[in-house]
Amino acid sequence: MKKGREIIGALAFATLPWVAGCLVVAGIVHIASIFAMPRLAPRDAFARMSAVTAPHRLTLLPATTSGAGAPFDDPALAQGVCRFDLSQGPVRLRATLHPDALMLMSFHGRHGQIFYSMTDRSATRGKLDVLLVTRQQLDAVEANDPEDELPQDLRIIAPTLEGFLLFRALAEFPGDMEDAEKRIQAIFCGLDKDTRS
Repeated sequence: MKKGREIIGALAFATLPWVAGCLVVAGIVHIASIFAMPRLAPRDAFARMSAVTAPHRLTLLPATTSGAGAPFDDPALAQGVCRFDLSQGPVRLRATLHPDALMLMSFHGRHGQIFYSMTDRSATRGKLDVLLVTRQQLDAVEANDPEDELPQDLRIIAPTLEGFLLFRALAEFPGDMEDAEKRIQAIFCGLDKDTRS
């Protein structure tokens, strides 16, 4: 009886590293698949936005209740999207923002990751002027800057050549949705003519 217990104990001790190894490998595979999923999904955020938008043009998204917008969004937010392709040149974003109306802006890379975000509070005297560029485009823009002047725009380096900008305007009351949509439609998002090569 004692010898049987010793054999069982020895077997359990011998299999313990194998069980631990299997658990570690399973955990690594699980975590790797979660991180790989956004890059492997055929209907990712960029693909869904590409289906309803043209590059370098602001498009108002349908109401969230229709299911065509971004998932899990608040129906009190009007949404607009501007898809960009920096291989065609830098992208300029200009807007006049109302001080008492919430506007949220997020900059997404090709795989949907947010690389920059801001609110209407980022505007200077109610004006927002953003230049979205690659590192090489930024070097070219800075080479042409006057030496004695600071740039008047916010310059953001995108991690990918393609992506999209998502704009959300709050409609505090159901009757304010039309006004929120007009605030989004008033935003300019397109290729920057001054820096385009």
